[in-house]
Amino acid sequence: MKYAYFLLFFISVAAVAQTRSEYKMRLMVNEISALPLTVINSSTNETVKTDVAGYFVMQIQTSDELVLQENDLYQLQYQIRASDLQNTLIRIYPQPLTTVLEEVKVSQITTKSLGIDTETVLLKVQQPNPNMDFKAMFLWLLKKLRKPPVDLGRKPYEMNPYVAGLPRNVITDYLKIPDTLVEKFYYFMNDDYVIDQYIKNDDEAKWKIHLLDKSFEFLEQENATER
Repeated sequence: MKYAYFLLFFISVAAVAQTRSEYKMRLMVNEISALPLTVINSSTNETVKTDVAGYFVMQIQTSDELVLQENDLYQLQYQIRASDLQNTLIRIYPQPLTTVLEEVKVSQITTKSLGIDTETVLLKVQQPNPNMDFKAMFLWLLKKLRKPPVDLGRKPYEMNPYVAGLPRNVITDYLKIPDTLVEKFYYFMNDDYVIDQYIKNDDEAKWKIHLLDKSFEFLEQENATER
């Protein structure tokens, strides 16, 4: 009877020792773009997919072997140790699947080592045509001497396109210019390039003040003409 109790106790202890528990783990990889990866417990065939940071949870015990599902970047063959189970987070470092290039020492390469002599090189190399060089130099000099076209601005009979591009109510309501004189005001602003810059730079405060000043000048001119 005593031996029977001892046997039951031994079996209970062994069963407890073989019980797997859930642990939080993380794959430590340099290529974050490789995640998520699939981890397989070879001892239980349990398969778990990590999150995008490499974290995953799995039922494990000592001596379980973890491997990675086949992929192009990493491999893993890790056996769980008793010390791992003492940690709240088990960090596992997979091996990268990269080919390491061996360093090769290259001796100095010369024409002699390649079996080429100076006379052969001179014969094979095409000699420059002096006439072609003179022609290219002449064309380059001509291009440099050619003056770029000068921008003379708008023609006297053209409207100011920047002012004409503004909403019409800006001219009639804000500047108080009669509707019949709006087009004439566009021509009046023909040679004013300051307003062009204000409107191009979208500086509304400046172009409104500038236009207001010019509208006073324009209306005074129109009133003088009528008198």
